[in-house]
Amino acid sequence: MAVRVFCNACFCEPRKATPRFIFTSCGHVICELCLQKGKKDECLICRTPCRTIFLSKQTNPDIQSLFMGIDTLCKKYSKEITQISEFQEKNRKHLLAYHREKRVKLEESLRKATQQMHQIQ
Repeated sequence: MAVRVFCNACFCEPRKATPRFIFTSCGHVICELCLQKGKKDECLICRTPCRTIFLSKQTNPDIQSLFMGIDTLCKKYSKEITQISEFQEKNRKHLLAYHREKRVKLEESLRKATQQMHQIQ
């Protein structure tokens, strides 16, 4: 379930007939009507300087994720984490195989060198 979006000033929720919602760089959600009541480039809620963007389906995915339900986020990031983990494990195995092969060759070289030393003595 997605997080309920509401204006942090008048507490209205999105409906078809309501104004658009704005997200501030300080983390507040304000409806377009309340935004007009405040000062330009200042948050109506905390009164700090801020930037604003309209919330829509075109909003940056990082910002959209703030409004996703935790269950949806868990599924999304679980899939990404699994892919990353599998990639890293594959590369670790490849590196380990390389070092094992190198060790075997070095042990063989050492064994031959030891045999040659015993023959010389």
